[in-house]
Amino acid sequence: MSQEQSQPFHIERAVSSDYSVICRLITEEHAMHVTARPDIFQPCGTLLTKDEYEAMQKDDTYFLYMARTSGGETAGLCFAKLTETASPLLCKKKFLYIEDFIVSEPFRRRGIGRMLYTKIKEAAVLSGAEGAELTVWNFNESAAAFYRALGMKVQFVHMEDNF
Repeated sequence: MSQEQSQPFHIERAVSSDYSVICRLITEEHAMHVTARPDIFQPCGTLLTKDEYEAMQKDDTYFLYMARTSGGETAGLCFAKLTETASPLLCKKKFLYIEDFIVSEPFRRRGIGRMLYTKIKEAAVLSGAEGAELTVWNFNESAAAFYRALGMKVQFVHMEDNF
């Protein structure tokens, strides 16, 4: 039996038929943000339109991957965009910006996040990326700990003072 066949999960590119499950996952993620920071995030309807999703699929700078069980159930997703620094103040750098990284609650702590990150990193390196970046909110301590475990480091701290 091959290593991939013995794995209970696999990573594959997202396809058009994934749209509804993707919407469910990003809606769950957004709800967590609304609960944690209702002063910043608010409930909203459609977070990703079908047209936006289809445009992302056609754009070679987007990397859209799904984690699935051997039975085909979606366990997580990672959406990232290959980008370059645009400011004359910053050194030129090609990097992968991870826009969404979600592992469904029942599937956490089973290696799926690491599998997703490994796949997205491999694709990014093949495309010439020098690194990966993402934003994680301070309230999401488990996500921050996971990203540190992957080897990521804090790049800067964004602070606020509400009046």
